[in-house]
Amino acid sequence: MIHAELITEVYNLTNRPDIIAETAAAVRAATLKAHHSDFFSKDMYEVPITFEEAAYIHTLDYISVLPNYRALNYLRKFDEASDEPMEFITIITPTEVLDSYNVRRLDIAYVAGRAIEIRSSTEFSKLLMGAYVSPVISSTDYSSWVADLYPYAIVFEAARVVFKTIGYDEQSAQFERLVAEQYAELKINALPDVAF
Repeated sequence: MIHAELITEVYNLTNRPDIIAETAAAVRAATLKAHHSDFFSKDMYEVPITFEEAAYIHTLDYISVLPNYRALNYLRKFDEASDEPMEFITIITPTEVLDSYNVRRLDIAYVAGRAIEIRSSTEFSKLLMGAYVSPVISSTDYSSWVADLYPYAIVFEAARVVFKTIGYDEQSAQFERLVAEQYAELKINALPDVAF
């Protein structure tokens, strides 16, 4: 469903077409909640990165590359000669920069604030980044595979939020159960990429 159709469905369920701003906000929040309920491969985005010059150490402002960035999955260096992705860079936490001998580890990366710090054993200028992204939820530029494939996970959650907002706790509780059913279906069907 597109954004306007989701809002219309919520109006139909809540019988409150007069609550315009709250309903739109509930649909946006429900969309984020559905996507953030797990790390779905459908939320994965792969982007090539080119630095100005080859170096052993790079800092990447990931927000400037992916404004809807959610979480890092992997980084791969490119072979400069063949222009093909090569080995994976190990993603660590900042406290794991030193090995057990207190020597700086190489071919590692970690997130520090809005930057990804990368330290390599070889100079490189190209990188392939795989990251989970959040859906685009503005009313003018809405894009969600959950809305396309599992729209009632969003519709029922948005209706629940609207009911809670206007003080209809009983209706909100009823929709909470419906949301749980939709999320169970979402995870059963959307987490695996291949049916067994």
